[in-house]
Amino acid sequence: MKSDDAPHPSWWIRQYLDSFVLSEEEAWRIIDGPPWKCVIGWVTRACEPVVCEMAYAVIEGTIMLTSTRNRDKVKALRRNPAISICFQGSGLKQVTIRGRVEFCENPQTVRRWAEATVANALKPFPPAQQEKEIQRYLSPDRLVLIVHVEKMRTFDGEKMFRVEKASG
Repeated sequence: MKSDDAPHPSWWIRQYLDSFVLSEEEAWRIIDGPPWKCVIGWVTRACEPVVCEMAYAVIEGTIMLTSTRNRDKVKALRRNPAISICFQGSGLKQVTIRGRVEFCENPQTVRRWAEATVANALKPFPPAQQEKEIQRYLSPDRLVLIVHVEKMRTFDGEKMFRVEKASG
């Protein structure tokens, strides 16, 4: 192991990323901001990993996803509620969380999720179109997946590249 004042090889910075993390506040700014898309991961019955992109909403500080009961991800998450979610911010900033999902089939919660999602649309809907868009989510089989965060990992690639540039 080299002493702290000894020069490191050029690969060193990309090998040891511990100093390139985001504050919890900055991580939540990424999570609670546009484009409100994330990539979720779960495992099948055979322990095979699967990922997909999903829309989400943050309601009262809680990450919420939605789906319908017939989806493979819902069936898998009912068997094993462990979930991983990755959020991408600008400047090569990334937040990955691990946690567990809780299922909520309450129609008022589903509607709150739909209202938040329509309100957060990158291209706002005209007032006359908003309720129509909300109704698209209100099928009888729709549920909300409430995410209980257990661990958060972050990465600030922008900071890493600044340090690399400064080190020559």
